[in-house]
Amino acid sequence: MKHTPPLKVIRTHDAYPLRTVAAMTGLTPDLIRAWEKRYQVVAPIRGARGARLYTAGDIAHLRLLARAVGGGRAIGDVAALRSAELEKLVAQTSPNGQELGSPQTIPSREQFVVQILERLERFDDAAVTRLLGDAVVGLGARSFAHEVAVPLVHQAGTLWSEGKLPMAAEHLLTATLRNLLGGLIQRRAQAGRPLLLTTPAGERHELGLLLVALLALDAGVNVVNLGIDLPAVEIVEAAKHRRARVVGLSVVVSENHVQAVREITAIQMALPADTELWLGGADARRAAAAVKRFRGWVVDDLNTIENELARIAAPDRGLAVP
Repeated sequence: MKHTPPLKVIRTHDAYPLRTVAAMTGLTPDLIRAWEKRYQVVAPIRGARGARLYTAGDIAHLRLLARAVGGGRAIGDVAALRSAELEKLVAQTSPNGQELGSPQTIPSREQFVVQILERLERFDDAAVTRLLGDAVVGLGARSFAHEVAVPLVHQAGTLWSEGKLPMAAEHLLTATLRNLLGGLIQRRAQAGRPLLLTTPAGERHELGLLLVALLALDAGVNVVNLGIDLPAVEIVEAAKHRRARVVGLSVVVSENHVQAVREITAIQMALPADTELWLGGADARRAAAAVKRFRGWVVDDLNTIENELARIAAPDRGLAVP
């Protein structure tokens, strides 16, 4: 029986852009578009700017098609099959009847971390990308951040410091997470005065910013992510231009402590009175203590950050996006 994607009525908040879907499925964007056009295997919705957006069900179906084609089947022979039929087919073509990431073998949170670390040791970038995508779809953004991304980054860093994981493997993880989180953030938009995220001059660690941006958008907070390594004058100018509700700075590297304190001091002095200043990251408390009369907030763990996000999100709900 031909697979006809049902009419979908979903929120764009629950959908994923093409770039992210490509990373999660191992298929190229061009191939996904070609399968859509020729075989109607999925029916993405269109976002506010016309971009394709896919549901978790679309992603699961594309994964099944990719596994069937990877097992030697022609796309023309399997495109019309429903997901249940594809699951049976790929189970028959797999040597053990199952494959990691299939609906029958969704890993636990701890297994995700262990399996990703194992693939990192082999520099298996495709498997790392697929497992991270499985975790996002299976757990949702919040649980993914708390229970997979943070423990994974910490464990990878510990293994590297102990000489058990090559630096190149840790960089592979960072790059893959950056691409995935960037894709998830790109498709979301919220209302109200924004949370402006960046790092001060000399600080180049970005993953913390991306995780906070994802949690903020999930909580309903508008986010402007300026990236990393910005001088104080540029941060203040952007905050004034966007009427930022909060400026959030990530300070991680202790070697940059002196410069970070100098930059934070300048930012605090120049920010408008109605703009809050948040510090997060491994060096946040030490930096705050070194800033004269620091009047901002130290938010150096995800639970604290989420509490503050809930506080600033509440009054802004229902406003139009500026």
